[in-house]
Amino acid sequence: MMPHRQAGHASDAHAGQPLALHYCRPDEARRLVAGDGAHVLGEIHFGGWLRDLEGARHPHARVGMTQLDAPPRIELWTSPAPVAYDRVGDIAVAESAELLFGSVSVDPLREPAFEGAVERHYTAILALIEARGYPHLLRMWNYFPGIAKVSASLDRYQHFCRGRYQALADHFGDFDGKLPSASAVGSSDGPLTIYFIAARAPGVHRENPRQMSAYRYPPQYGPRSPSFARATLKRFPQGACLFVSGTASIVGHESRHPGDPAAQLAETLRNLRALIEDTARDTGARFDGLAGVSHLKVYLRDPAFLPLVHAGLDAVIAPGVPRLILRADICRTDLLLEIEALVAEAP
Repeated sequence: MMPHRQAGHASDAHAGQPLALHYCRPDEARRLVAGDGAHVLGEIHFGGWLRDLEGARHPHARVGMTQLDAPPRIELWTSPAPVAYDRVGDIAVAESAELLFGSVSVDPLREPAFEGAVERHYTAILALIEARGYPHLLRMWNYFPGIAKVSASLDRYQHFCRGRYQALADHFGDFDGKLPSASAVGSSDGPLTIYFIAARAPGVHRENPRQMSAYRYPPQYGPRSPSFARATLKRFPQGACLFVSGTASIVGHESRHPGDPAAQLAETLRNLRALIEDTARDTGARFDGLAGVSHLKVYLRDPAFLPLVHAGLDAVIAPGVPRLILRADICRTDLLLEIEALVAEAP
């Protein structure tokens, strides 16, 4: 195994912004939560529960994905500003002056009820952010078990896509340019978990010049295409950040390099670089390609690929950039890994 190289604090590039991401050990999470300088927006545990959250008011969830690096880390989102907490139905909410963080976790239902549950929860999320005055989705995460399980001629991911599509289409109508960045990845167990960040002011949703927009995929991938943008650019007074969706070895709409994890990793990194550089060129944001990545989350189908992934990332990503590497199922069976990122604007 390659050496562990994660920091337990947010990148300095995000200092002073209205949200910060930490991949931190449980003891570090306890200190952050107890401190006066950070207000918790949301807390996500991968694998088992990593610390006691009894009585916690902030949104939190457990995702059934084994962490492949030690020691285990918690995904913690914080705000420098005060945060108010609430629960609306199944959705736990944290609100700051600019942002809303929400999460919902429910027992996964068998098809066709699963698809209906996805549509209901997306509909509830969209109604909530509209009513609370944070109508602009920036980023969404979707985790559920059995992603490749087939029922009624569709796999569970295709059922998920159809449920999500229906809720978004009902809410937005023509949603071209309105979809947020997102990830949808298969867990080994646990609930259907959706968590998200929404804002009072809109971000700019971005597509990748090397890839067809996912929401325009041909029907061979399912009756409704995946409804997300490749990234969302959000400008804050303290600087811009780019929320990059789960990205894989796809060029155009086709998977590349089946069975070859090294080639898939290289193709995925080319996609990430192209997206970041194209966004910087089009918007004027000061993103320095892959050098601007502040956090990485890697979903890996086979733990045997871990040394290869570490070596490939170490060759192009700065030492010390926090990363989570998780054993997960990817939405296409021929894809071996997927990577999402947070990118910070250069000072």
